[in-house]
Amino acid sequence: MARSLTPPVAIVQKSLTLFAPRIVVALIISLLTTHYSLLVAESDTHGALSHEYLFAPNKTFPYFESVSQLDATSPATYSPQNAAMLAQCSMLIYVKEPDFIEEKLTSAGFTDIQFFDTLGTYAFLAESPEHIVITFRGTETGDQTDYFTDAKFLHRDFTENGRAHAGFLDALSHVQDALQTSLASRLEAAPNKTVWLAGHSLGAALATLFGIQNFDSVDAIYTIGSPRSVNKSLAEHWHESLPIFRVVNNNDIITRLPGPPFYQHIGPTYFLAADGQLITDPPKPRVWRERLKGHGKLTKRLFEEHWSEKDFTAIPSDYFVDHSTRLYTEHLIALAQK
Repeated sequence: MARSLTPPVAIVQKSLTLFAPRIVVALIISLLTTHYSLLVAESDTHGALSHEYLFAPNKTFPYFESVSQLDATSPATYSPQNAAMLAQCSMLIYVKEPDFIEEKLTSAGFTDIQFFDTLGTYAFLAESPEHIVITFRGTETGDQTDYFTDAKFLHRDFTENGRAHAGFLDALSHVQDALQTSLASRLEAAPNKTVWLAGHSLGAALATLFGIQNFDSVDAIYTIGSPRSVNKSLAEHWHESLPIFRVVNNNDIITRLPGPPFYQHIGPTYFLAADGQLITDPPKPRVWRERLKGHGKLTKRLFEEHWSEKDFTAIPSDYFVDHSTRLYTEHLIALAQK
């Protein structure tokens, strides 16, 4: 007897039924974050937990003053120094003035800097005598183009080994050819240079996908606050071979979106605990304990440092606070200095 097949429409309906709640959550998060940022922007006070402090493009941060060098001794091994260095790049790229970015990168020894800005996708390539660093900008608060990119959650074929997030692939396509051409010409002139990729949030997803596309040319990928970007088969294919170091701040909600089983992360998790300790692939009970500790610490800070002082600009959720590029960078610099 022939085996009955599930009609394609039924498959789509079932998939949407399973996945729709996660899509709704993601869209609500985007809308609430935008609305909240517009409200607090009207305030003259911006505390240490405000959107302005945590997420706004930052020109006062001491970029590359504490950690200013990459260590290429063993790029395929996690390095606190490299994590701190590339987190600073992932934070710096949110600044809107290319001259400021170039000034800070030059202070860290990068002498040739190229910018890529097409249809909302932004990246820079910075070259020094020893290194080439490519950094992608992440989702910007209030940028509807970025929100639409994040919301294009359906899979699309991506290499023969699996599928990836259609929105992320669209965003990468705007700059990938120019980036690949520039990278190839630089490696042809200096084949021994170490190539690093970096990014935060959407930028982390783009760095991951660009790393897959250019696996033979890339030495290491450091991402912070990365959403899931590929399906299970692609994640399993690259799990052992892609040199990716994916740092997750304990309650960062973006790192849990889009949800499984449709999307997976690649490689191990470098988990920042509530006390700032870095743990590699912690067991689930430890993860939940650290997340509860993180919520507790934030609640205490809200009462003691903000609400008691009538400062209501503080973001009242650790799910959002922990996605801050500034917090990631500060944690990783502190770990590099130990």
